[in-house]
Amino acid sequence: MRSGILFAALAVAGCSYFQSGATTEPAASPTTKPSASRGPGAGLRLATSAGLLKAMHDRYDGKFLKTMSFLQNNTRYTTTGAEQKSQWYEHIEVPGKLRIAFLPATQRSGLVQVDDRVASFDNGIRVDFRPSINPLLLLTADVYVAPMTTIVRSLDSLHVDTELMRNDEWEGHPVYVVGAKSGDTTSNQMWVDRDHLRLVRFIQSQKAGDRTLVSDIRVQNYKDLQGFEVPTEFLVIRNGKPVWREEYADVRINDEFPAGTFDQARWNDIPIPK
Repeated sequence: MRSGILFAALAVAGCSYFQSGATTEPAASPTTKPSASRGPGAGLRLATSAGLLKAMHDRYDGKFLKTMSFLQNNTRYTTTGAEQKSQWYEHIEVPGKLRIAFLPATQRSGLVQVDDRVASFDNGIRVDFRPSINPLLLLTADVYVAPMTTIVRSLDSLHVDTELMRNDEWEGHPVYVVGAKSGDTTSNQMWVDRDHLRLVRFIQSQKAGDRTLVSDIRVQNYKDLQGFEVPTEFLVIRNGKPVWREEYADVRINDEFPAGTFDQARWNDIPIPK
């Protein structure tokens, strides 16, 4: 199996892309701070995760985007300080559908996720099929559309303790933190901008043999695209060092996808948009 499939499968499973700890610190990418204008959550003082999830769900009043596609530029930061570049092309249909094609498309490798099942492909052949939940797809897209029972069940599967919620601050802005008490930097947890009701951080611990890897995922560069606030950059920190960055380009909203885009049986039939 090609390494790209492993990395993408790990991404869908929980965004623990690489198991390396020490890396050389690259220059930090600037983040887009929330607008100073009052957002949809301004003035709300939510006390429970159920209330927070409902407020996020109600933010777009059932009118959130239906599809999104984009070119994803990836940077892997190695233990020697080198930067390894790659590109994927992704299709998303909300809720619960994701297709990643590794570029160049001629290698015919990538994955398809439908709800909590992921199929991985190498050279046009399915090589793996397993249950998996993508926390970023769940909390930057599905949360605005899917039934609340589905979101809560998925967070439970991700071992986020929804009984714990507190107020905190992130990069100078107020946030709600679900899943961890103050000072806890390793439990699985979500950080949501209080005023704009959007995910800004997700922390996830995973076992890798006899080690525990803690991925601190920063959700950055939100942009207003056709009235929808969409994150266009993700940075994964491990042991205080960046290990992986994703940056979106040519984002397309509500395009009609080819029939069978998320059909495993038609993996080899779906073209990459020009």
